Amino acid sequence: MTPIAMIVSLEAVRLEAHSALPNAPVVDDRRPESATLKKVRGFAARRLRAAADRVEPTPALTYG
Repeated sequence: MTPIAMIVSLEAVRLEAHSALPNAPVVDDRRPESATLKKVRGFAARRLRAAADRVEPTPALTYG
């Protein structure tokens, strides 16, 4: 292995190991969700919860 390749690989390993530390910087690389997508997700979650309650009601609803 050439000296420069060893230096580059050691630096990459060091950066990877330091990314797991508690004080590592956090980079948010996700795009913000659109309002339409949030509405669709909320609607889907409510429909799925209603369907799940019909199939198997939660104990609070059964014994309440």
